[in-house]
Amino acid sequence: MPLSSRSLVRFTSAALLIGFLALTAIVAMNFWLGERAQSYFDDAIAARDTRIAAVELRNALQTAEASQRGFIITGNEIYLAPYQSAKAQAERRLLALETLLPASSDSDATLQRLSTIISSKFDEMDQTITLKRNQRDEDVVAIFRTNKGKALTDEANVFFSGIIVRADDRLTSGVAEQRANTALLRLVSAIGALVIVAVVSGAAYGVGRYTRELRVTRDEVNTLNRDLEERVATRTVDLAHARDRAEVLLSEVNHRVANSLALVSSLVKLQSKALDDPAAKDALAETQDRIFAISLVHKRLYGSGGVRSVALDEYLSGLLDHLRTSLRSQVHGVNLSYGIDPIELETDISINLGVVVTELVTNAFKYAYPDAVGEVRVHLKKLADEQAELVVEDDGVGRAEGAPAKGTGVGSRIVNAMCISLGAKIEYQQRHPGTAARLVFSTKPRKGDRTA
Repeated sequence: MPLSSRSLVRFTSAALLIGFLALTAIVAMNFWLGERAQSYFDDAIAARDTRIAAVELRNALQTAEASQRGFIITGNEIYLAPYQSAKAQAERRLLALETLLPASSDSDATLQRLSTIISSKFDEMDQTITLKRNQRDEDVVAIFRTNKGKALTDEANVFFSGIIVRADDRLTSGVAEQRANTALLRLVSAIGALVIVAVVSGAAYGVGRYTRELRVTRDEVNTLNRDLEERVATRTVDLAHARDRAEVLLSEVNHRVANSLALVSSLVKLQSKALDDPAAKDALAETQDRIFAISLVHKRLYGSGGVRSVALDEYLSGLLDHLRTSLRSQVHGVNLSYGIDPIELETDISINLGVVVTELVTNAFKYAYPDAVGEVRVHLKKLADEQAELVVEDDGVGRAEGAPAKGTGVGSRIVNAMCISLGAKIEYQQRHPGTAARLVFSTKPRKGDRTA
């Protein structure tokens, strides 16, 4: 079963908690055993000092008794030299025992009885020494025959043995406790070490397993990415081929449309030659120019690589050159000049603009100069905010305000219809002399064509 990152976090947290508790238990056990060892150390020192004090008190008592016996037997004062020092030593060791023995009712009774025995023993020895110095040997012998001194010594030895045995028992029990504590520490440390090793092993296993699963998942994602990239590349190639075929087909369509419009224009021209009515001939000539304006766009599209937009400087230049030749064959004295900024415009809008230019230039040639002498100027400028301005002006007789359109009015209706398609409105300005037709339109690509 795959191991999720949340399960890994939970498992690792639980393992770390168990390891922390095991480590805490080991540390706490070490602290406790350290305290117990310090207590044992203090108790062992006290037991040792107690034993030493008891042994030295017993030795002092024996030394004093040996000094007293030597003097009694020989009468030589030299034997009494260590007696006083042994007596002082015995008093100091007795006071030490009172300090070292643990406080209890038994200890108090033992010390009280031992103090009485030591005091009585030294009183008896002091009495015999005084009698010996006074040469009262019979009194000394009488005291010895009571065996009181021997009894006191035997009773003192019993207390000394008891104190020494209890000190040895304290040392022995302390050593046994230390051995038990050492075994307990070894056991706790072993268990803690096993727990920590198990926790670390479990965490390492979990991390390793999770890492392997991540590696496998990464490899699967890489494989899917490669497959997806291959599919995208194949699809891209297919789309490029489809686009190339579509562009070839569209170029062929433009070529055929241009040829068909040229054929229609030729048919219109043949029809015009068959007529005698000048008005009908002029109407057909205008129709022929309109057809040429449309066919010229398709020729540009066929000759260029793109189909979505038309370069107006190239398109309108060709159209105006054609109009100059065509119209000057009818009106010899009118000249046509133009200035076109390089602007890219969508195909459909370019056709509409070409028809508008054709109509305005044709009207200027036909009606601006009654004496057939003058100039017609065409300007296309690029403005800010993706706007463009078309101006067709002349220096002719001008156009009266509110005067009806000259001719059949078809040209004016065509211009208005094309201006609506362009999203603009044409303005006629009086120039004195002449008239200027001004049209401002947007060159911004329409939304549908942007997404195409």
